Amino acid sequence: MPIERVDYEEAKGAITAHLQADTEAKRPAFANREKTLVCFVIRDGGNIVAGINGEIFWNNMHISLFAVDAFYRGRGLGKQLLQRMEAEAMNHSCRMMYLETLSWQAPDFYMKHGFEIVGKMDGYPIEGECQYYMRKLLV
Repeated sequence: MPIERVDYEEAKGAITAHLQADTEAKRPAFANREKTLVCFVIRDGGNIVAGINGEIFWNNMHISLFAVDAFYRGRGLGKQLLQRMEAEAMNHSCRMMYLETLSWQAPDFYMKHGFEIVGKMDGYPIEGECQYYMRKLLV
């Protein structure tokens, strides 16, 4: 059978279905992977100056995007958003929050707020940098 290049969304649907079938066969308790999307923002006037979003599934919250405009940093906006997301995770009975961050982004910020480094990939995205995998246990 030949390998062909296809539209990303078309392939994503098929691959997701295969993974779901495999999960249902091997770990039936994890078969229900309903996802809850969560997003909070802070506005100054009409402009979004800070925001956080994530997905909740399997009683875990993945923080996928989180940023504060440089002009607004140091004012506690990031802390407020992270605390709000943690409260949301607790409301959904999440056992942990987890995320990925790059060495020049915010690993120290996350550690200050109770996250721990559980893994890292050196040399990503370039030599001399790394990506951290972090989590915060909630229970």
